[in-house]
Amino acid sequence: LPELLDPWRAVELGSRFAGRLPLSSLPRLGDSLLDTAGEAELKLVFGRDLEKRGVVTGTVKARLVLRCQRCLDALEYEVDAPVALALVRGMDEAGELPEEYDPLLAADGLLRLADLVEDELILSLPQIPMHEAGQCRAAAIDADDAEGFDGSAERENPFAVLADWRRED
Repeated sequence: LPELLDPWRAVELGSRFAGRLPLSSLPRLGDSLLDTAGEAELKLVFGRDLEKRGVVTGTVKARLVLRCQRCLDALEYEVDAPVALALVRGMDEAGELPEEYDPLLAADGLLRLADLVEDELILSLPQIPMHEAGQCRAAAIDADDAEGFDGSAERENPFAVLADWRRED
């Protein structure tokens, strides 16, 4: 995979890229991961759509290890993100894109392919990573704490001592 490429030239040439990137080479994504071992797999095609827009389509796949926010254990999260980007030179063009495309700001410069893959993976992360119901260790702990509690047992009122003070007055 090239480190840098001219996206407009890649569109004109109909370039296709397939390969793997180590997750450890994606520092912004690494901040959200519990473990940066593994790779991201990408398949990207640069070309033109029916409206003659420069587009990038394909997929980005990875198995990410996140931290479950309920039990704080490792959570494996599969990403199989479709890529549908339209190259734009500015924000005005971005506002005119149809819904099926996200804008890829590509002024007259070079694009780092790893940044594109990293952006797609970051956008696919869940807001709050958690295990599925019934698979989380925290849910099992909560169930153990609740065992034997039927709600009918009387608890000692922590303010009972205040009632005694009131009687003394």
